[in-house]
Amino acid sequence: MLDGGWQPADLVHVVKREWTVRAGRLATGLIAEHARRFEAPTRAPHAWLGQLQDLGVVDAARTTVVGGRGDLLAVWARTERLHPEEALTAAVQVLAQVRQLPRLPIVLTVPSKWGATNRGVLPTPHSTDGIDAKALQLIRALLAKAEATTFEAEAEAFTAKAQELMTRHSIDAAVLAYAAAGSRTAAGVESRRVHIDNPYAEEKAGFLSAIASVNGVRSVWVPYAGLCTMLGFPVDLQLTDLLFTSLLVQATRASAAATAGNRALSTASFRRAFLVAFAHRIAERLEAARSHVAADAVHEYGESLLPVLASREAAVEAAYEAAFPNATTMRRRSLNAAGWYAGTAAADAADIGAGAAITRG
Repeated sequence: MLDGGWQPADLVHVVKREWTVRAGRLATGLIAEHARRFEAPTRAPHAWLGQLQDLGVVDAARTTVVGGRGDLLAVWARTERLHPEEALTAAVQVLAQVRQLPRLPIVLTVPSKWGATNRGVLPTPHSTDGIDAKALQLIRALLAKAEATTFEAEAEAFTAKAQELMTRHSIDAAVLAYAAAGSRTAAGVESRRVHIDNPYAEEKAGFLSAIASVNGVRSVWVPYAGLCTMLGFPVDLQLTDLLFTSLLVQATRASAAATAGNRALSTASFRRAFLVAFAHRIAERLEAARSHVAADAVHEYGESLLPVLASREAAVEAAYEAAFPNATTMRRRSLNAAGWYAGTAAADAADIGAGAAITRG
């Protein structure tokens, strides 16, 4: 599987999503064994090592594989307090299904193609590179405030300010990159995978796509893997990821508030429609905030900004078409009317203040 485009974090995610967290721990053990066999600490791409570190498969220094020794099945059964036969049955079922998973587009060099050593190979710049530390700190602080408040008006105002700051920072980064590389901006387009959890995974994927579109990013839903692949420039990918994480928290809270004390509304169809409507309306409001800042930027930089932004949009679109030539638009299912109206109302509860002033660090 790990030679078929799947990365360690992807595989653990899909096993947890489709089976159980317990099965995910078995997958982590198998990945540790794989990392040991392929000498991952000294041969794997740095991004791959980062995932292994996040999974607890390699140590903090990324020099030693943790686990993956001995009889993995016996260790797993003992850890999970399973009878050996029960553990064997579960493992066979999970592994049989995993082997049937389709391939994913290859983003990182697969294990069979790793070189003899990764020493001297510079890490791929992290997506926070190029983002001013003060700006990133302020954006995170605004989103944290939006998640923490119980007042929808405040939440939307904080989110709008974050979107405005994100837009301005993205534009400034685009101008600097264009000055350095001219029209050769396509080289800066990167991809990032975002794991989507149940329930309502398809609706969450649509939510991410809506937010991504506002921020100059394309997002493709891969249902069998339970993930979205985003394509865009590093700054935009990082900021889109931050905004999606925060807005999903806000949407979940708003949905819970809308159904509180009303069992008739506590249905899957209501929550699904609520999330779709919330995403649709929030995206409109974020676009308004983005457009406001973009207009100010054009006034500041002049008309020469327009071809800069157009070239980045074209670069992202070209990368998307090359990576996913057969991608199709998701068909929207029939939605619960009450959920739709409630979701729209939750997203439309207050003026998000597209013109609100932002303090720039």
